[in-house]
Amino acid sequence: MNFRYNHSPFSYKRRRTREVKVGDIGIGGNNPIRIQSMITADTRDTENSVRQILELERIGCEIVRLTVPSQPDADNLPNIRKELKRLGSKVPLVADIHFTPSVALKSVEWVEKVRVNPGNFADKKKFAVRDYSDAEYKEELERISEVFLPLVSRCKELGVSMRIGTNHGSLSDRIMNRYGDTPLGMVESALEFIRIAESIGYKDIIVSMKASNPQVMIQAYRLLCSRFLELQMDYPLHLGVTEAGDGKDGRIKSAIGIGSLLEDGLGDTIRVSLTEDPIHEIPVARLLADKFNSKIPPEADGISYSEFRNPYTYQRFYSRPVNIANVLIGETHPVRVETVLPFSSSSDFNSSLANLRNFAKALSLDVELVSVPFPDDPALREELIESAGSSPIPVGVLVERNELLYADDTEDLKPFAKVVVDPFHHFQNGDLLMDFLKTREGRGMTELRVQSYQIESLKGLPEMLQSNGIESVAFSLHSSHILHDYRKLAKILSDWDYPIVLNGEFQDEETALYEASIGIGGLLTDGIGDILRIRVPSAEPETVLQLGFDLLQATRLRLTKTEYISCPSCGRTLFDLQSTTARIKERTGHLKGVKIAVMGCIVNGPGEMADADFGYVGAGPGKVHLYRGKEIVLKNVPYEEADEKLVELIKSSGMWVERESLETF
Repeated sequence: MNFRYNHSPFSYKRRRTREVKVGDIGIGGNNPIRIQSMITADTRDTENSVRQILELERIGCEIVRLTVPSQPDADNLPNIRKELKRLGSKVPLVADIHFTPSVALKSVEWVEKVRVNPGNFADKKKFAVRDYSDAEYKEELERISEVFLPLVSRCKELGVSMRIGTNHGSLSDRIMNRYGDTPLGMVESALEFIRIAESIGYKDIIVSMKASNPQVMIQAYRLLCSRFLELQMDYPLHLGVTEAGDGKDGRIKSAIGIGSLLEDGLGDTIRVSLTEDPIHEIPVARLLADKFNSKIPPEADGISYSEFRNPYTYQRFYSRPVNIANVLIGETHPVRVETVLPFSSSSDFNSSLANLRNFAKALSLDVELVSVPFPDDPALREELIESAGSSPIPVGVLVERNELLYADDTEDLKPFAKVVVDPFHHFQNGDLLMDFLKTREGRGMTELRVQSYQIESLKGLPEMLQSNGIESVAFSLHSSHILHDYRKLAKILSDWDYPIVLNGEFQDEETALYEASIGIGGLLTDGIGDILRIRVPSAEPETVLQLGFDLLQATRLRLTKTEYISCPSCGRTLFDLQSTTARIKERTGHLKGVKIAVMGCIVNGPGEMADADFGYVGAGPGKVHLYRGKEIVLKNVPYEEADEKLVELIKSSGMWVERESLETF
C-alpha cells in the first residue's frame, strides 16, 4: 500500500490543486483557504433565508449553502436570488442535494455550486446485505451514470461547480457491501462519481470526506489524497467534521479534524459544523483558516524522515509499560493526563490539589499525575519533597532552568515519582546523564524533554540508554510545531519502546484549545502519546485538566462523559435542534461513556450515528424516531414525549445510572 498522501508528514507544504470557481470565488490553486457555512432557515422561507445569508456574508462567510430537499424548495431559489441581488449581495450560493436528481436539475439554474452526496443521489440505503458480482456492480454503476450525467452536463453548460461530498454515515448499501463502513468505502464512493463526471470532460469538482468521528474523517481524507496522487487527480478539498456538536466539544472536534489536515497541507475550503446559530461557525473557521493562510513553509522540509505509520488506520504507537507510583502508562494502559500546579508553599499546594480533585470527582474524572516546577530555593525544595511524600497523587517535578544540574540538585530530584529534565542543557556530557538516570531506576520515571531544534541530537540516545540498562525513561519536546516535530520524535523512537509525553505550552485558554486540538489531538489520532501535559499559566488548573480529557474524548480514546453526535441544523431539520440538544444533555449528561446522536432529519441519521448507542432522529413534523444503534426501536414518537421515551430506552438497555448514585460514589 502507498502510504504517501502529502508532501511530507514532518513539515508543512500545502497540496497543489487545480482552481475551481464558485461564482467569483476561487477554491484551490493559489487562493487562500475559503470559509463557508450553511443556513438553517427553510429554503421556502425567502425572508429568513435571505436574512441568514446576509448575516453570514457580513461576518466574512465567503460561500453559503442552502438545503434543497424538494421541488417547492427549488422553485423558491429564484425568489431568494432576486432578493439577494436587490440587496447587493454577491456571495455565491450552493444547493445541497440528497435523494432527488430532479430537484438538482432545477436548482442548478440558480446557484453557483451544487453539492451531491454519492451515497444517496442515485442509490438507496436500507442496511441491506447483498453480494454483488462484478457484472452486477458494473450494471449498478451504469444505472448511476444515467441518473447523474444529466446534472453534470447542465453544470458544465452553465459553468456551475460541484462538490462530490461523501458522508461516512450515508454510504450506499452497494458501497457498504463491497468496501465496508470504512474510509476506503468513502473514497471509492467519491471516485465513482468523479470518473462519471470526467467521462464528459467535467472537472469543476471539489471533494469532501466527512464523518462525525475526527479519526475516521482524517483517515478518509488522507486515503483520498493518496488515491489522487496515484490517479493524477488534483481536485480541491472541502474539509469538515460533520455532526461535531456544540460548545467547546464541537470546537475541539472540528480543530482536531480540520486543523490537523490543514497542518498536513490538505484542504482548500472549510466548514465548521456546530449545533449553534450559523454565525458562530465563522469565527472558528476564520481562526483555523488564518493560521494556515499566513503560514510559510519551513526551509527544512522533513524529507530526511520517512513514514513510519499506516496513516489510513489507527494503531497505537507501542511503548513499554512504566509504573509511576502505581499509575501505569504505556502498553495498553489509557493515555494519562498530567496537570501542572504551582508550588509556593505546602499549604497552598495541598489546597490547590484538593480543589483539583474535588473538581475532577464532580465530573467523574481522575487526577492521575501532578507536576510542579522544581524550586531553586533549598527550603522550598524540602517542603516540596515532604508534600510529595504525603500526596495521594503521584507528584513529579519539571526542571525548567536553562543551566547545568549539580550534585545537590540531582540528589534532591531522587525522591520524586517523575522528573522532567533536558538531557542536553542539564548535563555536561552523556556519562553524567547516564549516571543520573541509573540513580533514578526503580524510583520513578524520568522524562527527557528536548528543545525542537535538538531533535536530531536524539539519534543514538536510545541505543545508549539500552546499553546502560535504563528502562524508566520517556521522551517529550518543547516545540511550537507540535504535530510535525513529535512525528519526527516518534520516527526516531520507532525501533524502540520508550513512552512519549505530549507536551504543549500555550499563552491563553483559546490558543490552548485550538493549538492543542490541532497538535496533540492530531497526534492522538495517529496513535502517538502515552501522557499528555498542557500548560496555560493564565488558566485555572481545573480548566486545563478538563481540556486534556476533552481531547481524549474527542479522539475516542477515553470516554469520560456522555458523547453527543449532533448535526448543525439546516432547512431539513424537523425540530429546534439547539434547544432539543440542550434538553437531552440536561437529562443524560451524567452517563459516562454513553454515545447519543441527535439528528434533525433522516439524511445523515441512521448512518452517521452508526456507532452511537442511541439515536434521536426527526422523522416528520412533530415526530421522532428513537434508535438503539442502527435499529429503530420506537417510530413516530410525539415530540413532546420523545425525551422521556429516550430515557426509558436507555434504562431498558441497562445503561442508565442515576445522578444521585454517581454523586454518592
